[in-house]
Amino acid sequence: MAGILPRLAYTGFSYSQPFLVQRVLDFTAQAPHAQTSNIAYSLIGGYAVVYIGLSVAYAVYEHKTYRLLTLYRGSLVTFIFGKTLRVGSTNEDNAEAITLMSADIDRIGYSMTLVHEFMLLHRLLGIAIVAPVGWIIACLIIGVPVAKAAADAQIPWLEAIEIRLAATAKSLGSTKAIKMTGLADIVSSRITNLRLDEIRASLRHRVYSILVFVAAFASSELAPVWGFTAFILLAKKNNTGTLTEGVAFASLSLFELLNHPMTTIINGFENLQTVLNCFGRIQDYLNSQERVDYRIPLHDRRDSSVSGLSTPADTLKDTIILKEIQDPDSDTDAFVAVVEGASVGYTIGGDSPTLKNLNFQIPRGEITMVFGSVGSGKSTLLKLLLGEMPSVSGLIRTGFSLAAYCPQSPWVTWGTVQSNIVGMSEWDKKWYDTVVSACALRTDLEELPNGDQTHIGTQGSRLSGGQKMRVSFARALYSRNSTMILDDVLTGLDRATERHMLDTIFGPDGLLKKLKSTVILATNSANHLSFADNIIFLNENGEIARQGNLESLSADDDIKQLANQSQTTTTSRPEQQLSDDVLHELEILEDPELESSRMTGDMKVYAYYAKNAGWWTISLYLLACCAFVVGVTFPSLWLQWWTNANDTRPNERIGYWLGVYSGLAFLAIFSATLSDSVFNLVVLPKTSRRFHDVLLTTTMRASTSFLTSTDAGTTVNRFSQDLELIDNDLPQSIDQAVFQFLSAIVSGVFVFIGAGYIAAAVPLCIIVLIAVQFFYLRTSRQLRLLDIEAKAPLFSQFLETVGGVACIRAYGWAQRYTERHYKALNISQKPYYLLWCIQRWLTLVLDLLNAGLAVMLVAIATNVHSASTPFLGVALFNIVTFSSTLQTLVTAWTQLETALGAINRVRSYSQDVKDENLPNENGSVPDKWPESGAIAFNDVSASYDPSLGPVLKGVNLSINAGEKIAICGRTGSGKSSLVSCLLRMLEMDSGAILIDGIDISTISRQQVRSRLNTLPQEPFFLHGTVRDNVDPLQLADDEAVIGSLQAVGLWEFLEARGGLDEEVSEDKLSHGQRQLFCLARAVVKQGNILIMDEATSSVDAETDKVMEDVIREKFKGMTVIAIAHKLDTVLDYDRVVLLDKGEIIETGNPRELLAIPNSAFHELYKKLATEGTHVE
Repeated sequence: MAGILPRLAYTGFSYSQPFLVQRVLDFTAQAPHAQTSNIAYSLIGGYAVVYIGLSVAYAVYEHKTYRLLTLYRGSLVTFIFGKTLRVGSTNEDNAEAITLMSADIDRIGYSMTLVHEFMLLHRLLGIAIVAPVGWIIACLIIGVPVAKAAADAQIPWLEAIEIRLAATAKSLGSTKAIKMTGLADIVSSRITNLRLDEIRASLRHRVYSILVFVAAFASSELAPVWGFTAFILLAKKNNTGTLTEGVAFASLSLFELLNHPMTTIINGFENLQTVLNCFGRIQDYLNSQERVDYRIPLHDRRDSSVSGLSTPADTLKDTIILKEIQDPDSDTDAFVAVVEGASVGYTIGGDSPTLKNLNFQIPRGEITMVFGSVGSGKSTLLKLLLGEMPSVSGLIRTGFSLAAYCPQSPWVTWGTVQSNIVGMSEWDKKWYDTVVSACALRTDLEELPNGDQTHIGTQGSRLSGGQKMRVSFARALYSRNSTMILDDVLTGLDRATERHMLDTIFGPDGLLKKLKSTVILATNSANHLSFADNIIFLNENGEIARQGNLESLSADDDIKQLANQSQTTTTSRPEQQLSDDVLHELEILEDPELESSRMTGDMKVYAYYAKNAGWWTISLYLLACCAFVVGVTFPSLWLQWWTNANDTRPNERIGYWLGVYSGLAFLAIFSATLSDSVFNLVVLPKTSRRFHDVLLTTTMRASTSFLTSTDAGTTVNRFSQDLELIDNDLPQSIDQAVFQFLSAIVSGVFVFIGAGYIAAAVPLCIIVLIAVQFFYLRTSRQLRLLDIEAKAPLFSQFLETVGGVACIRAYGWAQRYTERHYKALNISQKPYYLLWCIQRWLTLVLDLLNAGLAVMLVAIATNVHSASTPFLGVALFNIVTFSSTLQTLVTAWTQLETALGAINRVRSYSQDVKDENLPNENGSVPDKWPESGAIAFNDVSASYDPSLGPVLKGVNLSINAGEKIAICGRTGSGKSSLVSCLLRMLEMDSGAILIDGIDISTISRQQVRSRLNTLPQEPFFLHGTVRDNVDPLQLADDEAVIGSLQAVGLWEFLEARGGLDEEVSEDKLSHGQRQLFCLARAVVKQGNILIMDEATSSVDAETDKVMEDVIREKFKGMTVIAIAHKLDTVLDYDRVVLLDKGEIIETGNPRELLAIPNSAFHELYKKLATEGTHVE
């Protein structure tokens, strides 16, 4: 509402201009008389009032408008973020919300516009107005449906963006594992194909947009042609005069004023439809299914007698039937949860629930353990208690509103170790130290260069799996919640650490007993059951087979068998405390182009863009733009010559004058169509692909240290916000900026030739423009980059929230995270709003400059009669158009600046991020390399930072073809560094590594990694189907893919959920199943060398056994190198290699070394074995 009054004032001032033009021209055409000076001063005053009023009113109106847009942006982003806190945790696809937060909201902000009328034109042209108005109406009839179609064509484009962002975000979260497995090229190729699909989806919209532009431009460009043709023909026929200078330029001024509203009407329909479509997508997201909490308070003593899983979740909630509990005297205060007859599924309406007919109680203040095999539904049961399951039937009553929740895949956030442990809880130094010690993190913190103030990297990439789990567990303990729900939090720990945590936390005198907390722990280890007060045993069918205390269940054969399996495979696990490949690179890397890019001149960015677009294509585009400017600006000069000719020979040679005038209009339409088509259909698809390729290639070729130290939100921002600016804002702004810049130059020339003495103002104008450029660009260049960069925290906050939404809700931190979102949003809003403000300031300054020129021109023309020229009409008309030209130029230029900021970030990113590949790595290898699998380390030394010393020192090791080697050693001994050198993830300082006699330093890193078969510690998935994930290289047929899944025991589970063509949903797989899935991928790939980088360190005992069996069977006769954490399993290996401080201290057959009392392997084995019950 605040913008209505200034807009009305602006409209009034605008439509006063034609009257002033006509009055000045009529005045200068008359002979001087006594009253001349009074009229002249009145005209000067009128021009001053009108043009200063225009400047101020427009500036105030624009400021109010963009202030409103800023508020819109903040509100919509907050609505979307709030929705992410309410959707179900099983909804893992966050790409829709990312797209809404970037592409959709930006398009809403761009597409707000206005409308106007014809009345004044009728006073000048009379009945002749029918011709131009009829033409405008015809263009509207054609243009409006096309504009609507253009807006609708954006929907498949936005959907394609959403798919690409989903794949990109998933890949960015696993870049290290992708590089290790040699899948970087495959992932890049898939994402590039998705980008090409996106570009193809955008072409339909761009073609429609060109047609809309032609319709809008033709309506305004040909309307004066029809109007003057009708006027001059009627005048000649009725002998009512001729086309005079006053009538011609007053009419032309009105046509120009109508140009913007008419163009806006046609474009406005596209913009309006775009707004409606984007609002519709946002509304669909906001109205999408939210998490339905089927739990009812325990003390309410109510029952949900809902049965069946086919009813939608919201309907289930509405059909809850309340009834009195059978035993009203039961002591419900003794329990925190009571579940009766519950069945649970991940799919609403699904026929096969994951858990069936559950009946159990969770006693208050006791430790309850949920025990079962992999895939039995332990994690699902915990989610049921948290109210996170989308499909539920039966009774679920709980006596807690908040709980400390630790998921099986630990949730850690970008920040320090301390900030992850404390979370949103109040700071308590004494309790913090107690928790750190209880979780055995003290030694780990001492290993970190900055202790607990060390940043842990994206998704905790600088910590091992066990460390991340203990940090997550420490957060739960630190919160001191009365209820703690823990999902396999002791998996992946070495025996000593596990025993320490069991005793100090779960033991009779442990922290949990002292806190009197209720604990529900899902576990697969029988070693933990002795610490349980109650046990719930789930069988493979998702049913409760037994429940009770350990003594009552100890005689059960099924439990005994599962316990024996667990104990058989649960052995010493010397945990890797910190990933060796990042141990010495823990200093946080800032965005490399954060400061330098802000100082980069625009000319370099223009040249960079032109180079990627192609100089010949850009030349053709600029040539068409120049032709367009000639067709737009020269008609006013031609009209001046025509009206001057009418003073002496009225209404003669009408065909000649109208023909050239019409020809210039058609030249403008043709050249505008050509330039728009060249840019949108040739330049833009080419640059869109290239800039995406630059971002993707730079990211995939970046060093491991860079990827682990850069926040994922920052990188996602590049692939979403930066590309959105390049794809959507750039084409709209660059067309307008080039057109209006050239038009402004010509209009300025025409203004100066209108009155000779006004040339004296040229030096003053140049000084003003230089001063404005100096102050404006120095600020805007900083703000436009800050605007883009400040959006990264929003994406980071969003990705962090989506990844841990179940934890956030369980802890009751939703409000605190909302407050954090507000802070991130405020940081983002400041440069966004300030950029608009300084752009409005620039508009005001240029408008006031134009007002000064207008007043000066009128003053000279009315008071210095000899200064008037035959081109005064051209000058006065161009003063009218000059203001709107400058306004459009400033708007387009400022939008172009923001888009240029995105291009500059792409350019700087590609230049500043170091490529891990070196120039001499171009050697070729045989197609079947490595054919035998022999490996030789020859005097290998390596370091992450020369100032910190080497992590490998003169390592010499020969591995025979088909030999199984276990790499062992204490934390920081160099195990992972050795494998990193083999995979070319770590640069060697000296020495060489040969595989089948070929020095791998002469081969591209990607080729080395793709020829080796690597199983990383953390399981990862690509965007796509089960088939795409198991066989990303497309090496095998479906039968082989199914065979690999059968080998790891997953095919029956996956077949029941859609088989090979089903999209992979990680949330529906347990952690063990995810690692088995990745093992199936390795089975399909085969190869003669298998590298296992802590692959079994974070899996449960049963999964561990399955993996060992598969490796023993499927990789028989192949070279196997494993970083060993389970010393019992390495006894079957051919050789064990012990490292200490980067040096090999012992190597030999593990059983033989174990038989030597003073061997290093024997000492390590004995030390770890004595920490718990050892099983041969």
